[in-house]
Amino acid sequence: MDKLKIFKEINRDIKKKLSPNVDLHLHTNWTDGKNTVFQMYKYACKKKLKKILFSEHARSTSSDWFGSFAEEVNSLSKKSCRAYVGAEVKILNFKGDLDINSKIRKKVDFVMASVHRFPGETNINKRETIDKYLKKEAIEIEYELSKKAIKNSNFEILGHPFGMSYSRYKAKPNWSLFQDLIKLCKKYNKAFEINSNYHPSINKIVNECLKEGTLMSLGSNAHSVKEVGKINTFFK
Repeated sequence: MDKLKIFKEINRDIKKKLSPNVDLHLHTNWTDGKNTVFQMYKYACKKKLKKILFSEHARSTSSDWFGSFAEEVNSLSKKSCRAYVGAEVKILNFKGDLDINSKIRKKVDFVMASVHRFPGETNINKRETIDKYLKKEAIEIEYELSKKAIKNSNFEILGHPFGMSYSRYKAKPNWSLFQDLIKLCKKYNKAFEINSNYHPSINKIVNECLKEGTLMSLGSNAHSVKEVGKINTFFK
């Protein structure tokens, strides 16, 4: 499988001013989503999506359940909508290492690398984390983690770049930092995710990716059926 083909098709459709009709960021009740794999898939078919990615949260310790999740996704009919197995994993440190093991990697079609926590965090205590860093520092940390992962780790999609800065810190990164990551994704053959749940300037990011020739991944970060396909409203 040409893993870049799906992203090339997205860029092609956007250039033609067509809606890509994909959603490459879905979560189910295997982790923190509300609905089952089948329910999410059924709704994607109802929305006439062509391709979806179940980018379930996973860690290197998730081998006990991930195989069953992958089997469930692979059992879905491929006639109406093509469903892919994905893993959204944390960028662990400033070397760009990812929280995934070889057993899980073998079962996925696409790996999505995301900044979900900062190095040293042992549990999600948002107030403590917010108080620890200034907004500017948080942006710089997320930028460095993303940059090192792009350069040093094997994955297909950079998940919701600066999503942590926007959501947890209510901080707006300088546009030049977006430009830098978009250029790096182009250089290292990674898809830059545009996420309707996190990114406030979708058209601006899309145009920058088109200008640089950077492949795009489109996601809604859907955690329930009502959110499936939301990203496509920006292309209609």
